[in-house]
Amino acid sequence: MVSKNDLTLLGEYELYGEKRYRICVSGTNIVINVEARDEKEAFSRALQILEQVGLTDEALHELRSIVGEKALCK
Repeated sequence: MVSKNDLTLLGEYELYGEKRYRICVSGTNIVINVEARDEKEAFSRALQILEQVGLTDEALHELRSIVGEKALCK
């Protein structure tokens, strides 16, 4: 299962009065935008989304090997 250690915070911003966070999966080009009260909640929501789409450790490893140096999120 993907863990918080696999995630990197790209930034936070406000949109229509909501605090939003951009979080990427390290070694990939996957970026997740979530609404949250704070960073802790943002990471939790991002992990929930990744679990819902079925990103497993095996799939993440394979994706990283395919993307390689072209990954936007290091």
